[in-house]
Amino acid sequence: MPRVLIVGCGSYMRDSYDCPSDWKCLTAAAEKRGAFKDYDDEVKVVGFLRCSCPGRALINNVGATKKRTDFDVIHLTNCITKAVPLCKNHNLEELPKLLEEKTGLKVVVGTHDFA
Repeated sequence: MPRVLIVGCGSYMRDSYDCPSDWKCLTAAAEKRGAFKDYDDEVKVVGFLRCSCPGRALINNVGATKKRTDFDVIHLTNCITKAVPLCKNHNLEELPKLLEEKTGLKVVVGTHDFA
């Protein structure tokens, strides 16, 4: 069973730009939809970490979370990776690589397939 940490955009979720906070991501994980569909086993979300602007602490916060929580994979939410306008605080091509280097874990870009 994959143990997942979901990392999302706190600003996007807080201001509810057509996103009811973390509902879409958690539902997709529970129903194995969207980016969770390829897992063979049930998905267990063990944490939901919100990035806060300007995002400088995100990499270290994920690293600190890894020291305290056992998870196998990181999912970056649609709101942090695909929402328009794009995040101005992260290079979204580099962010997955930086997180993989920090944790040694796979980073998946995306979460749900809801509109």
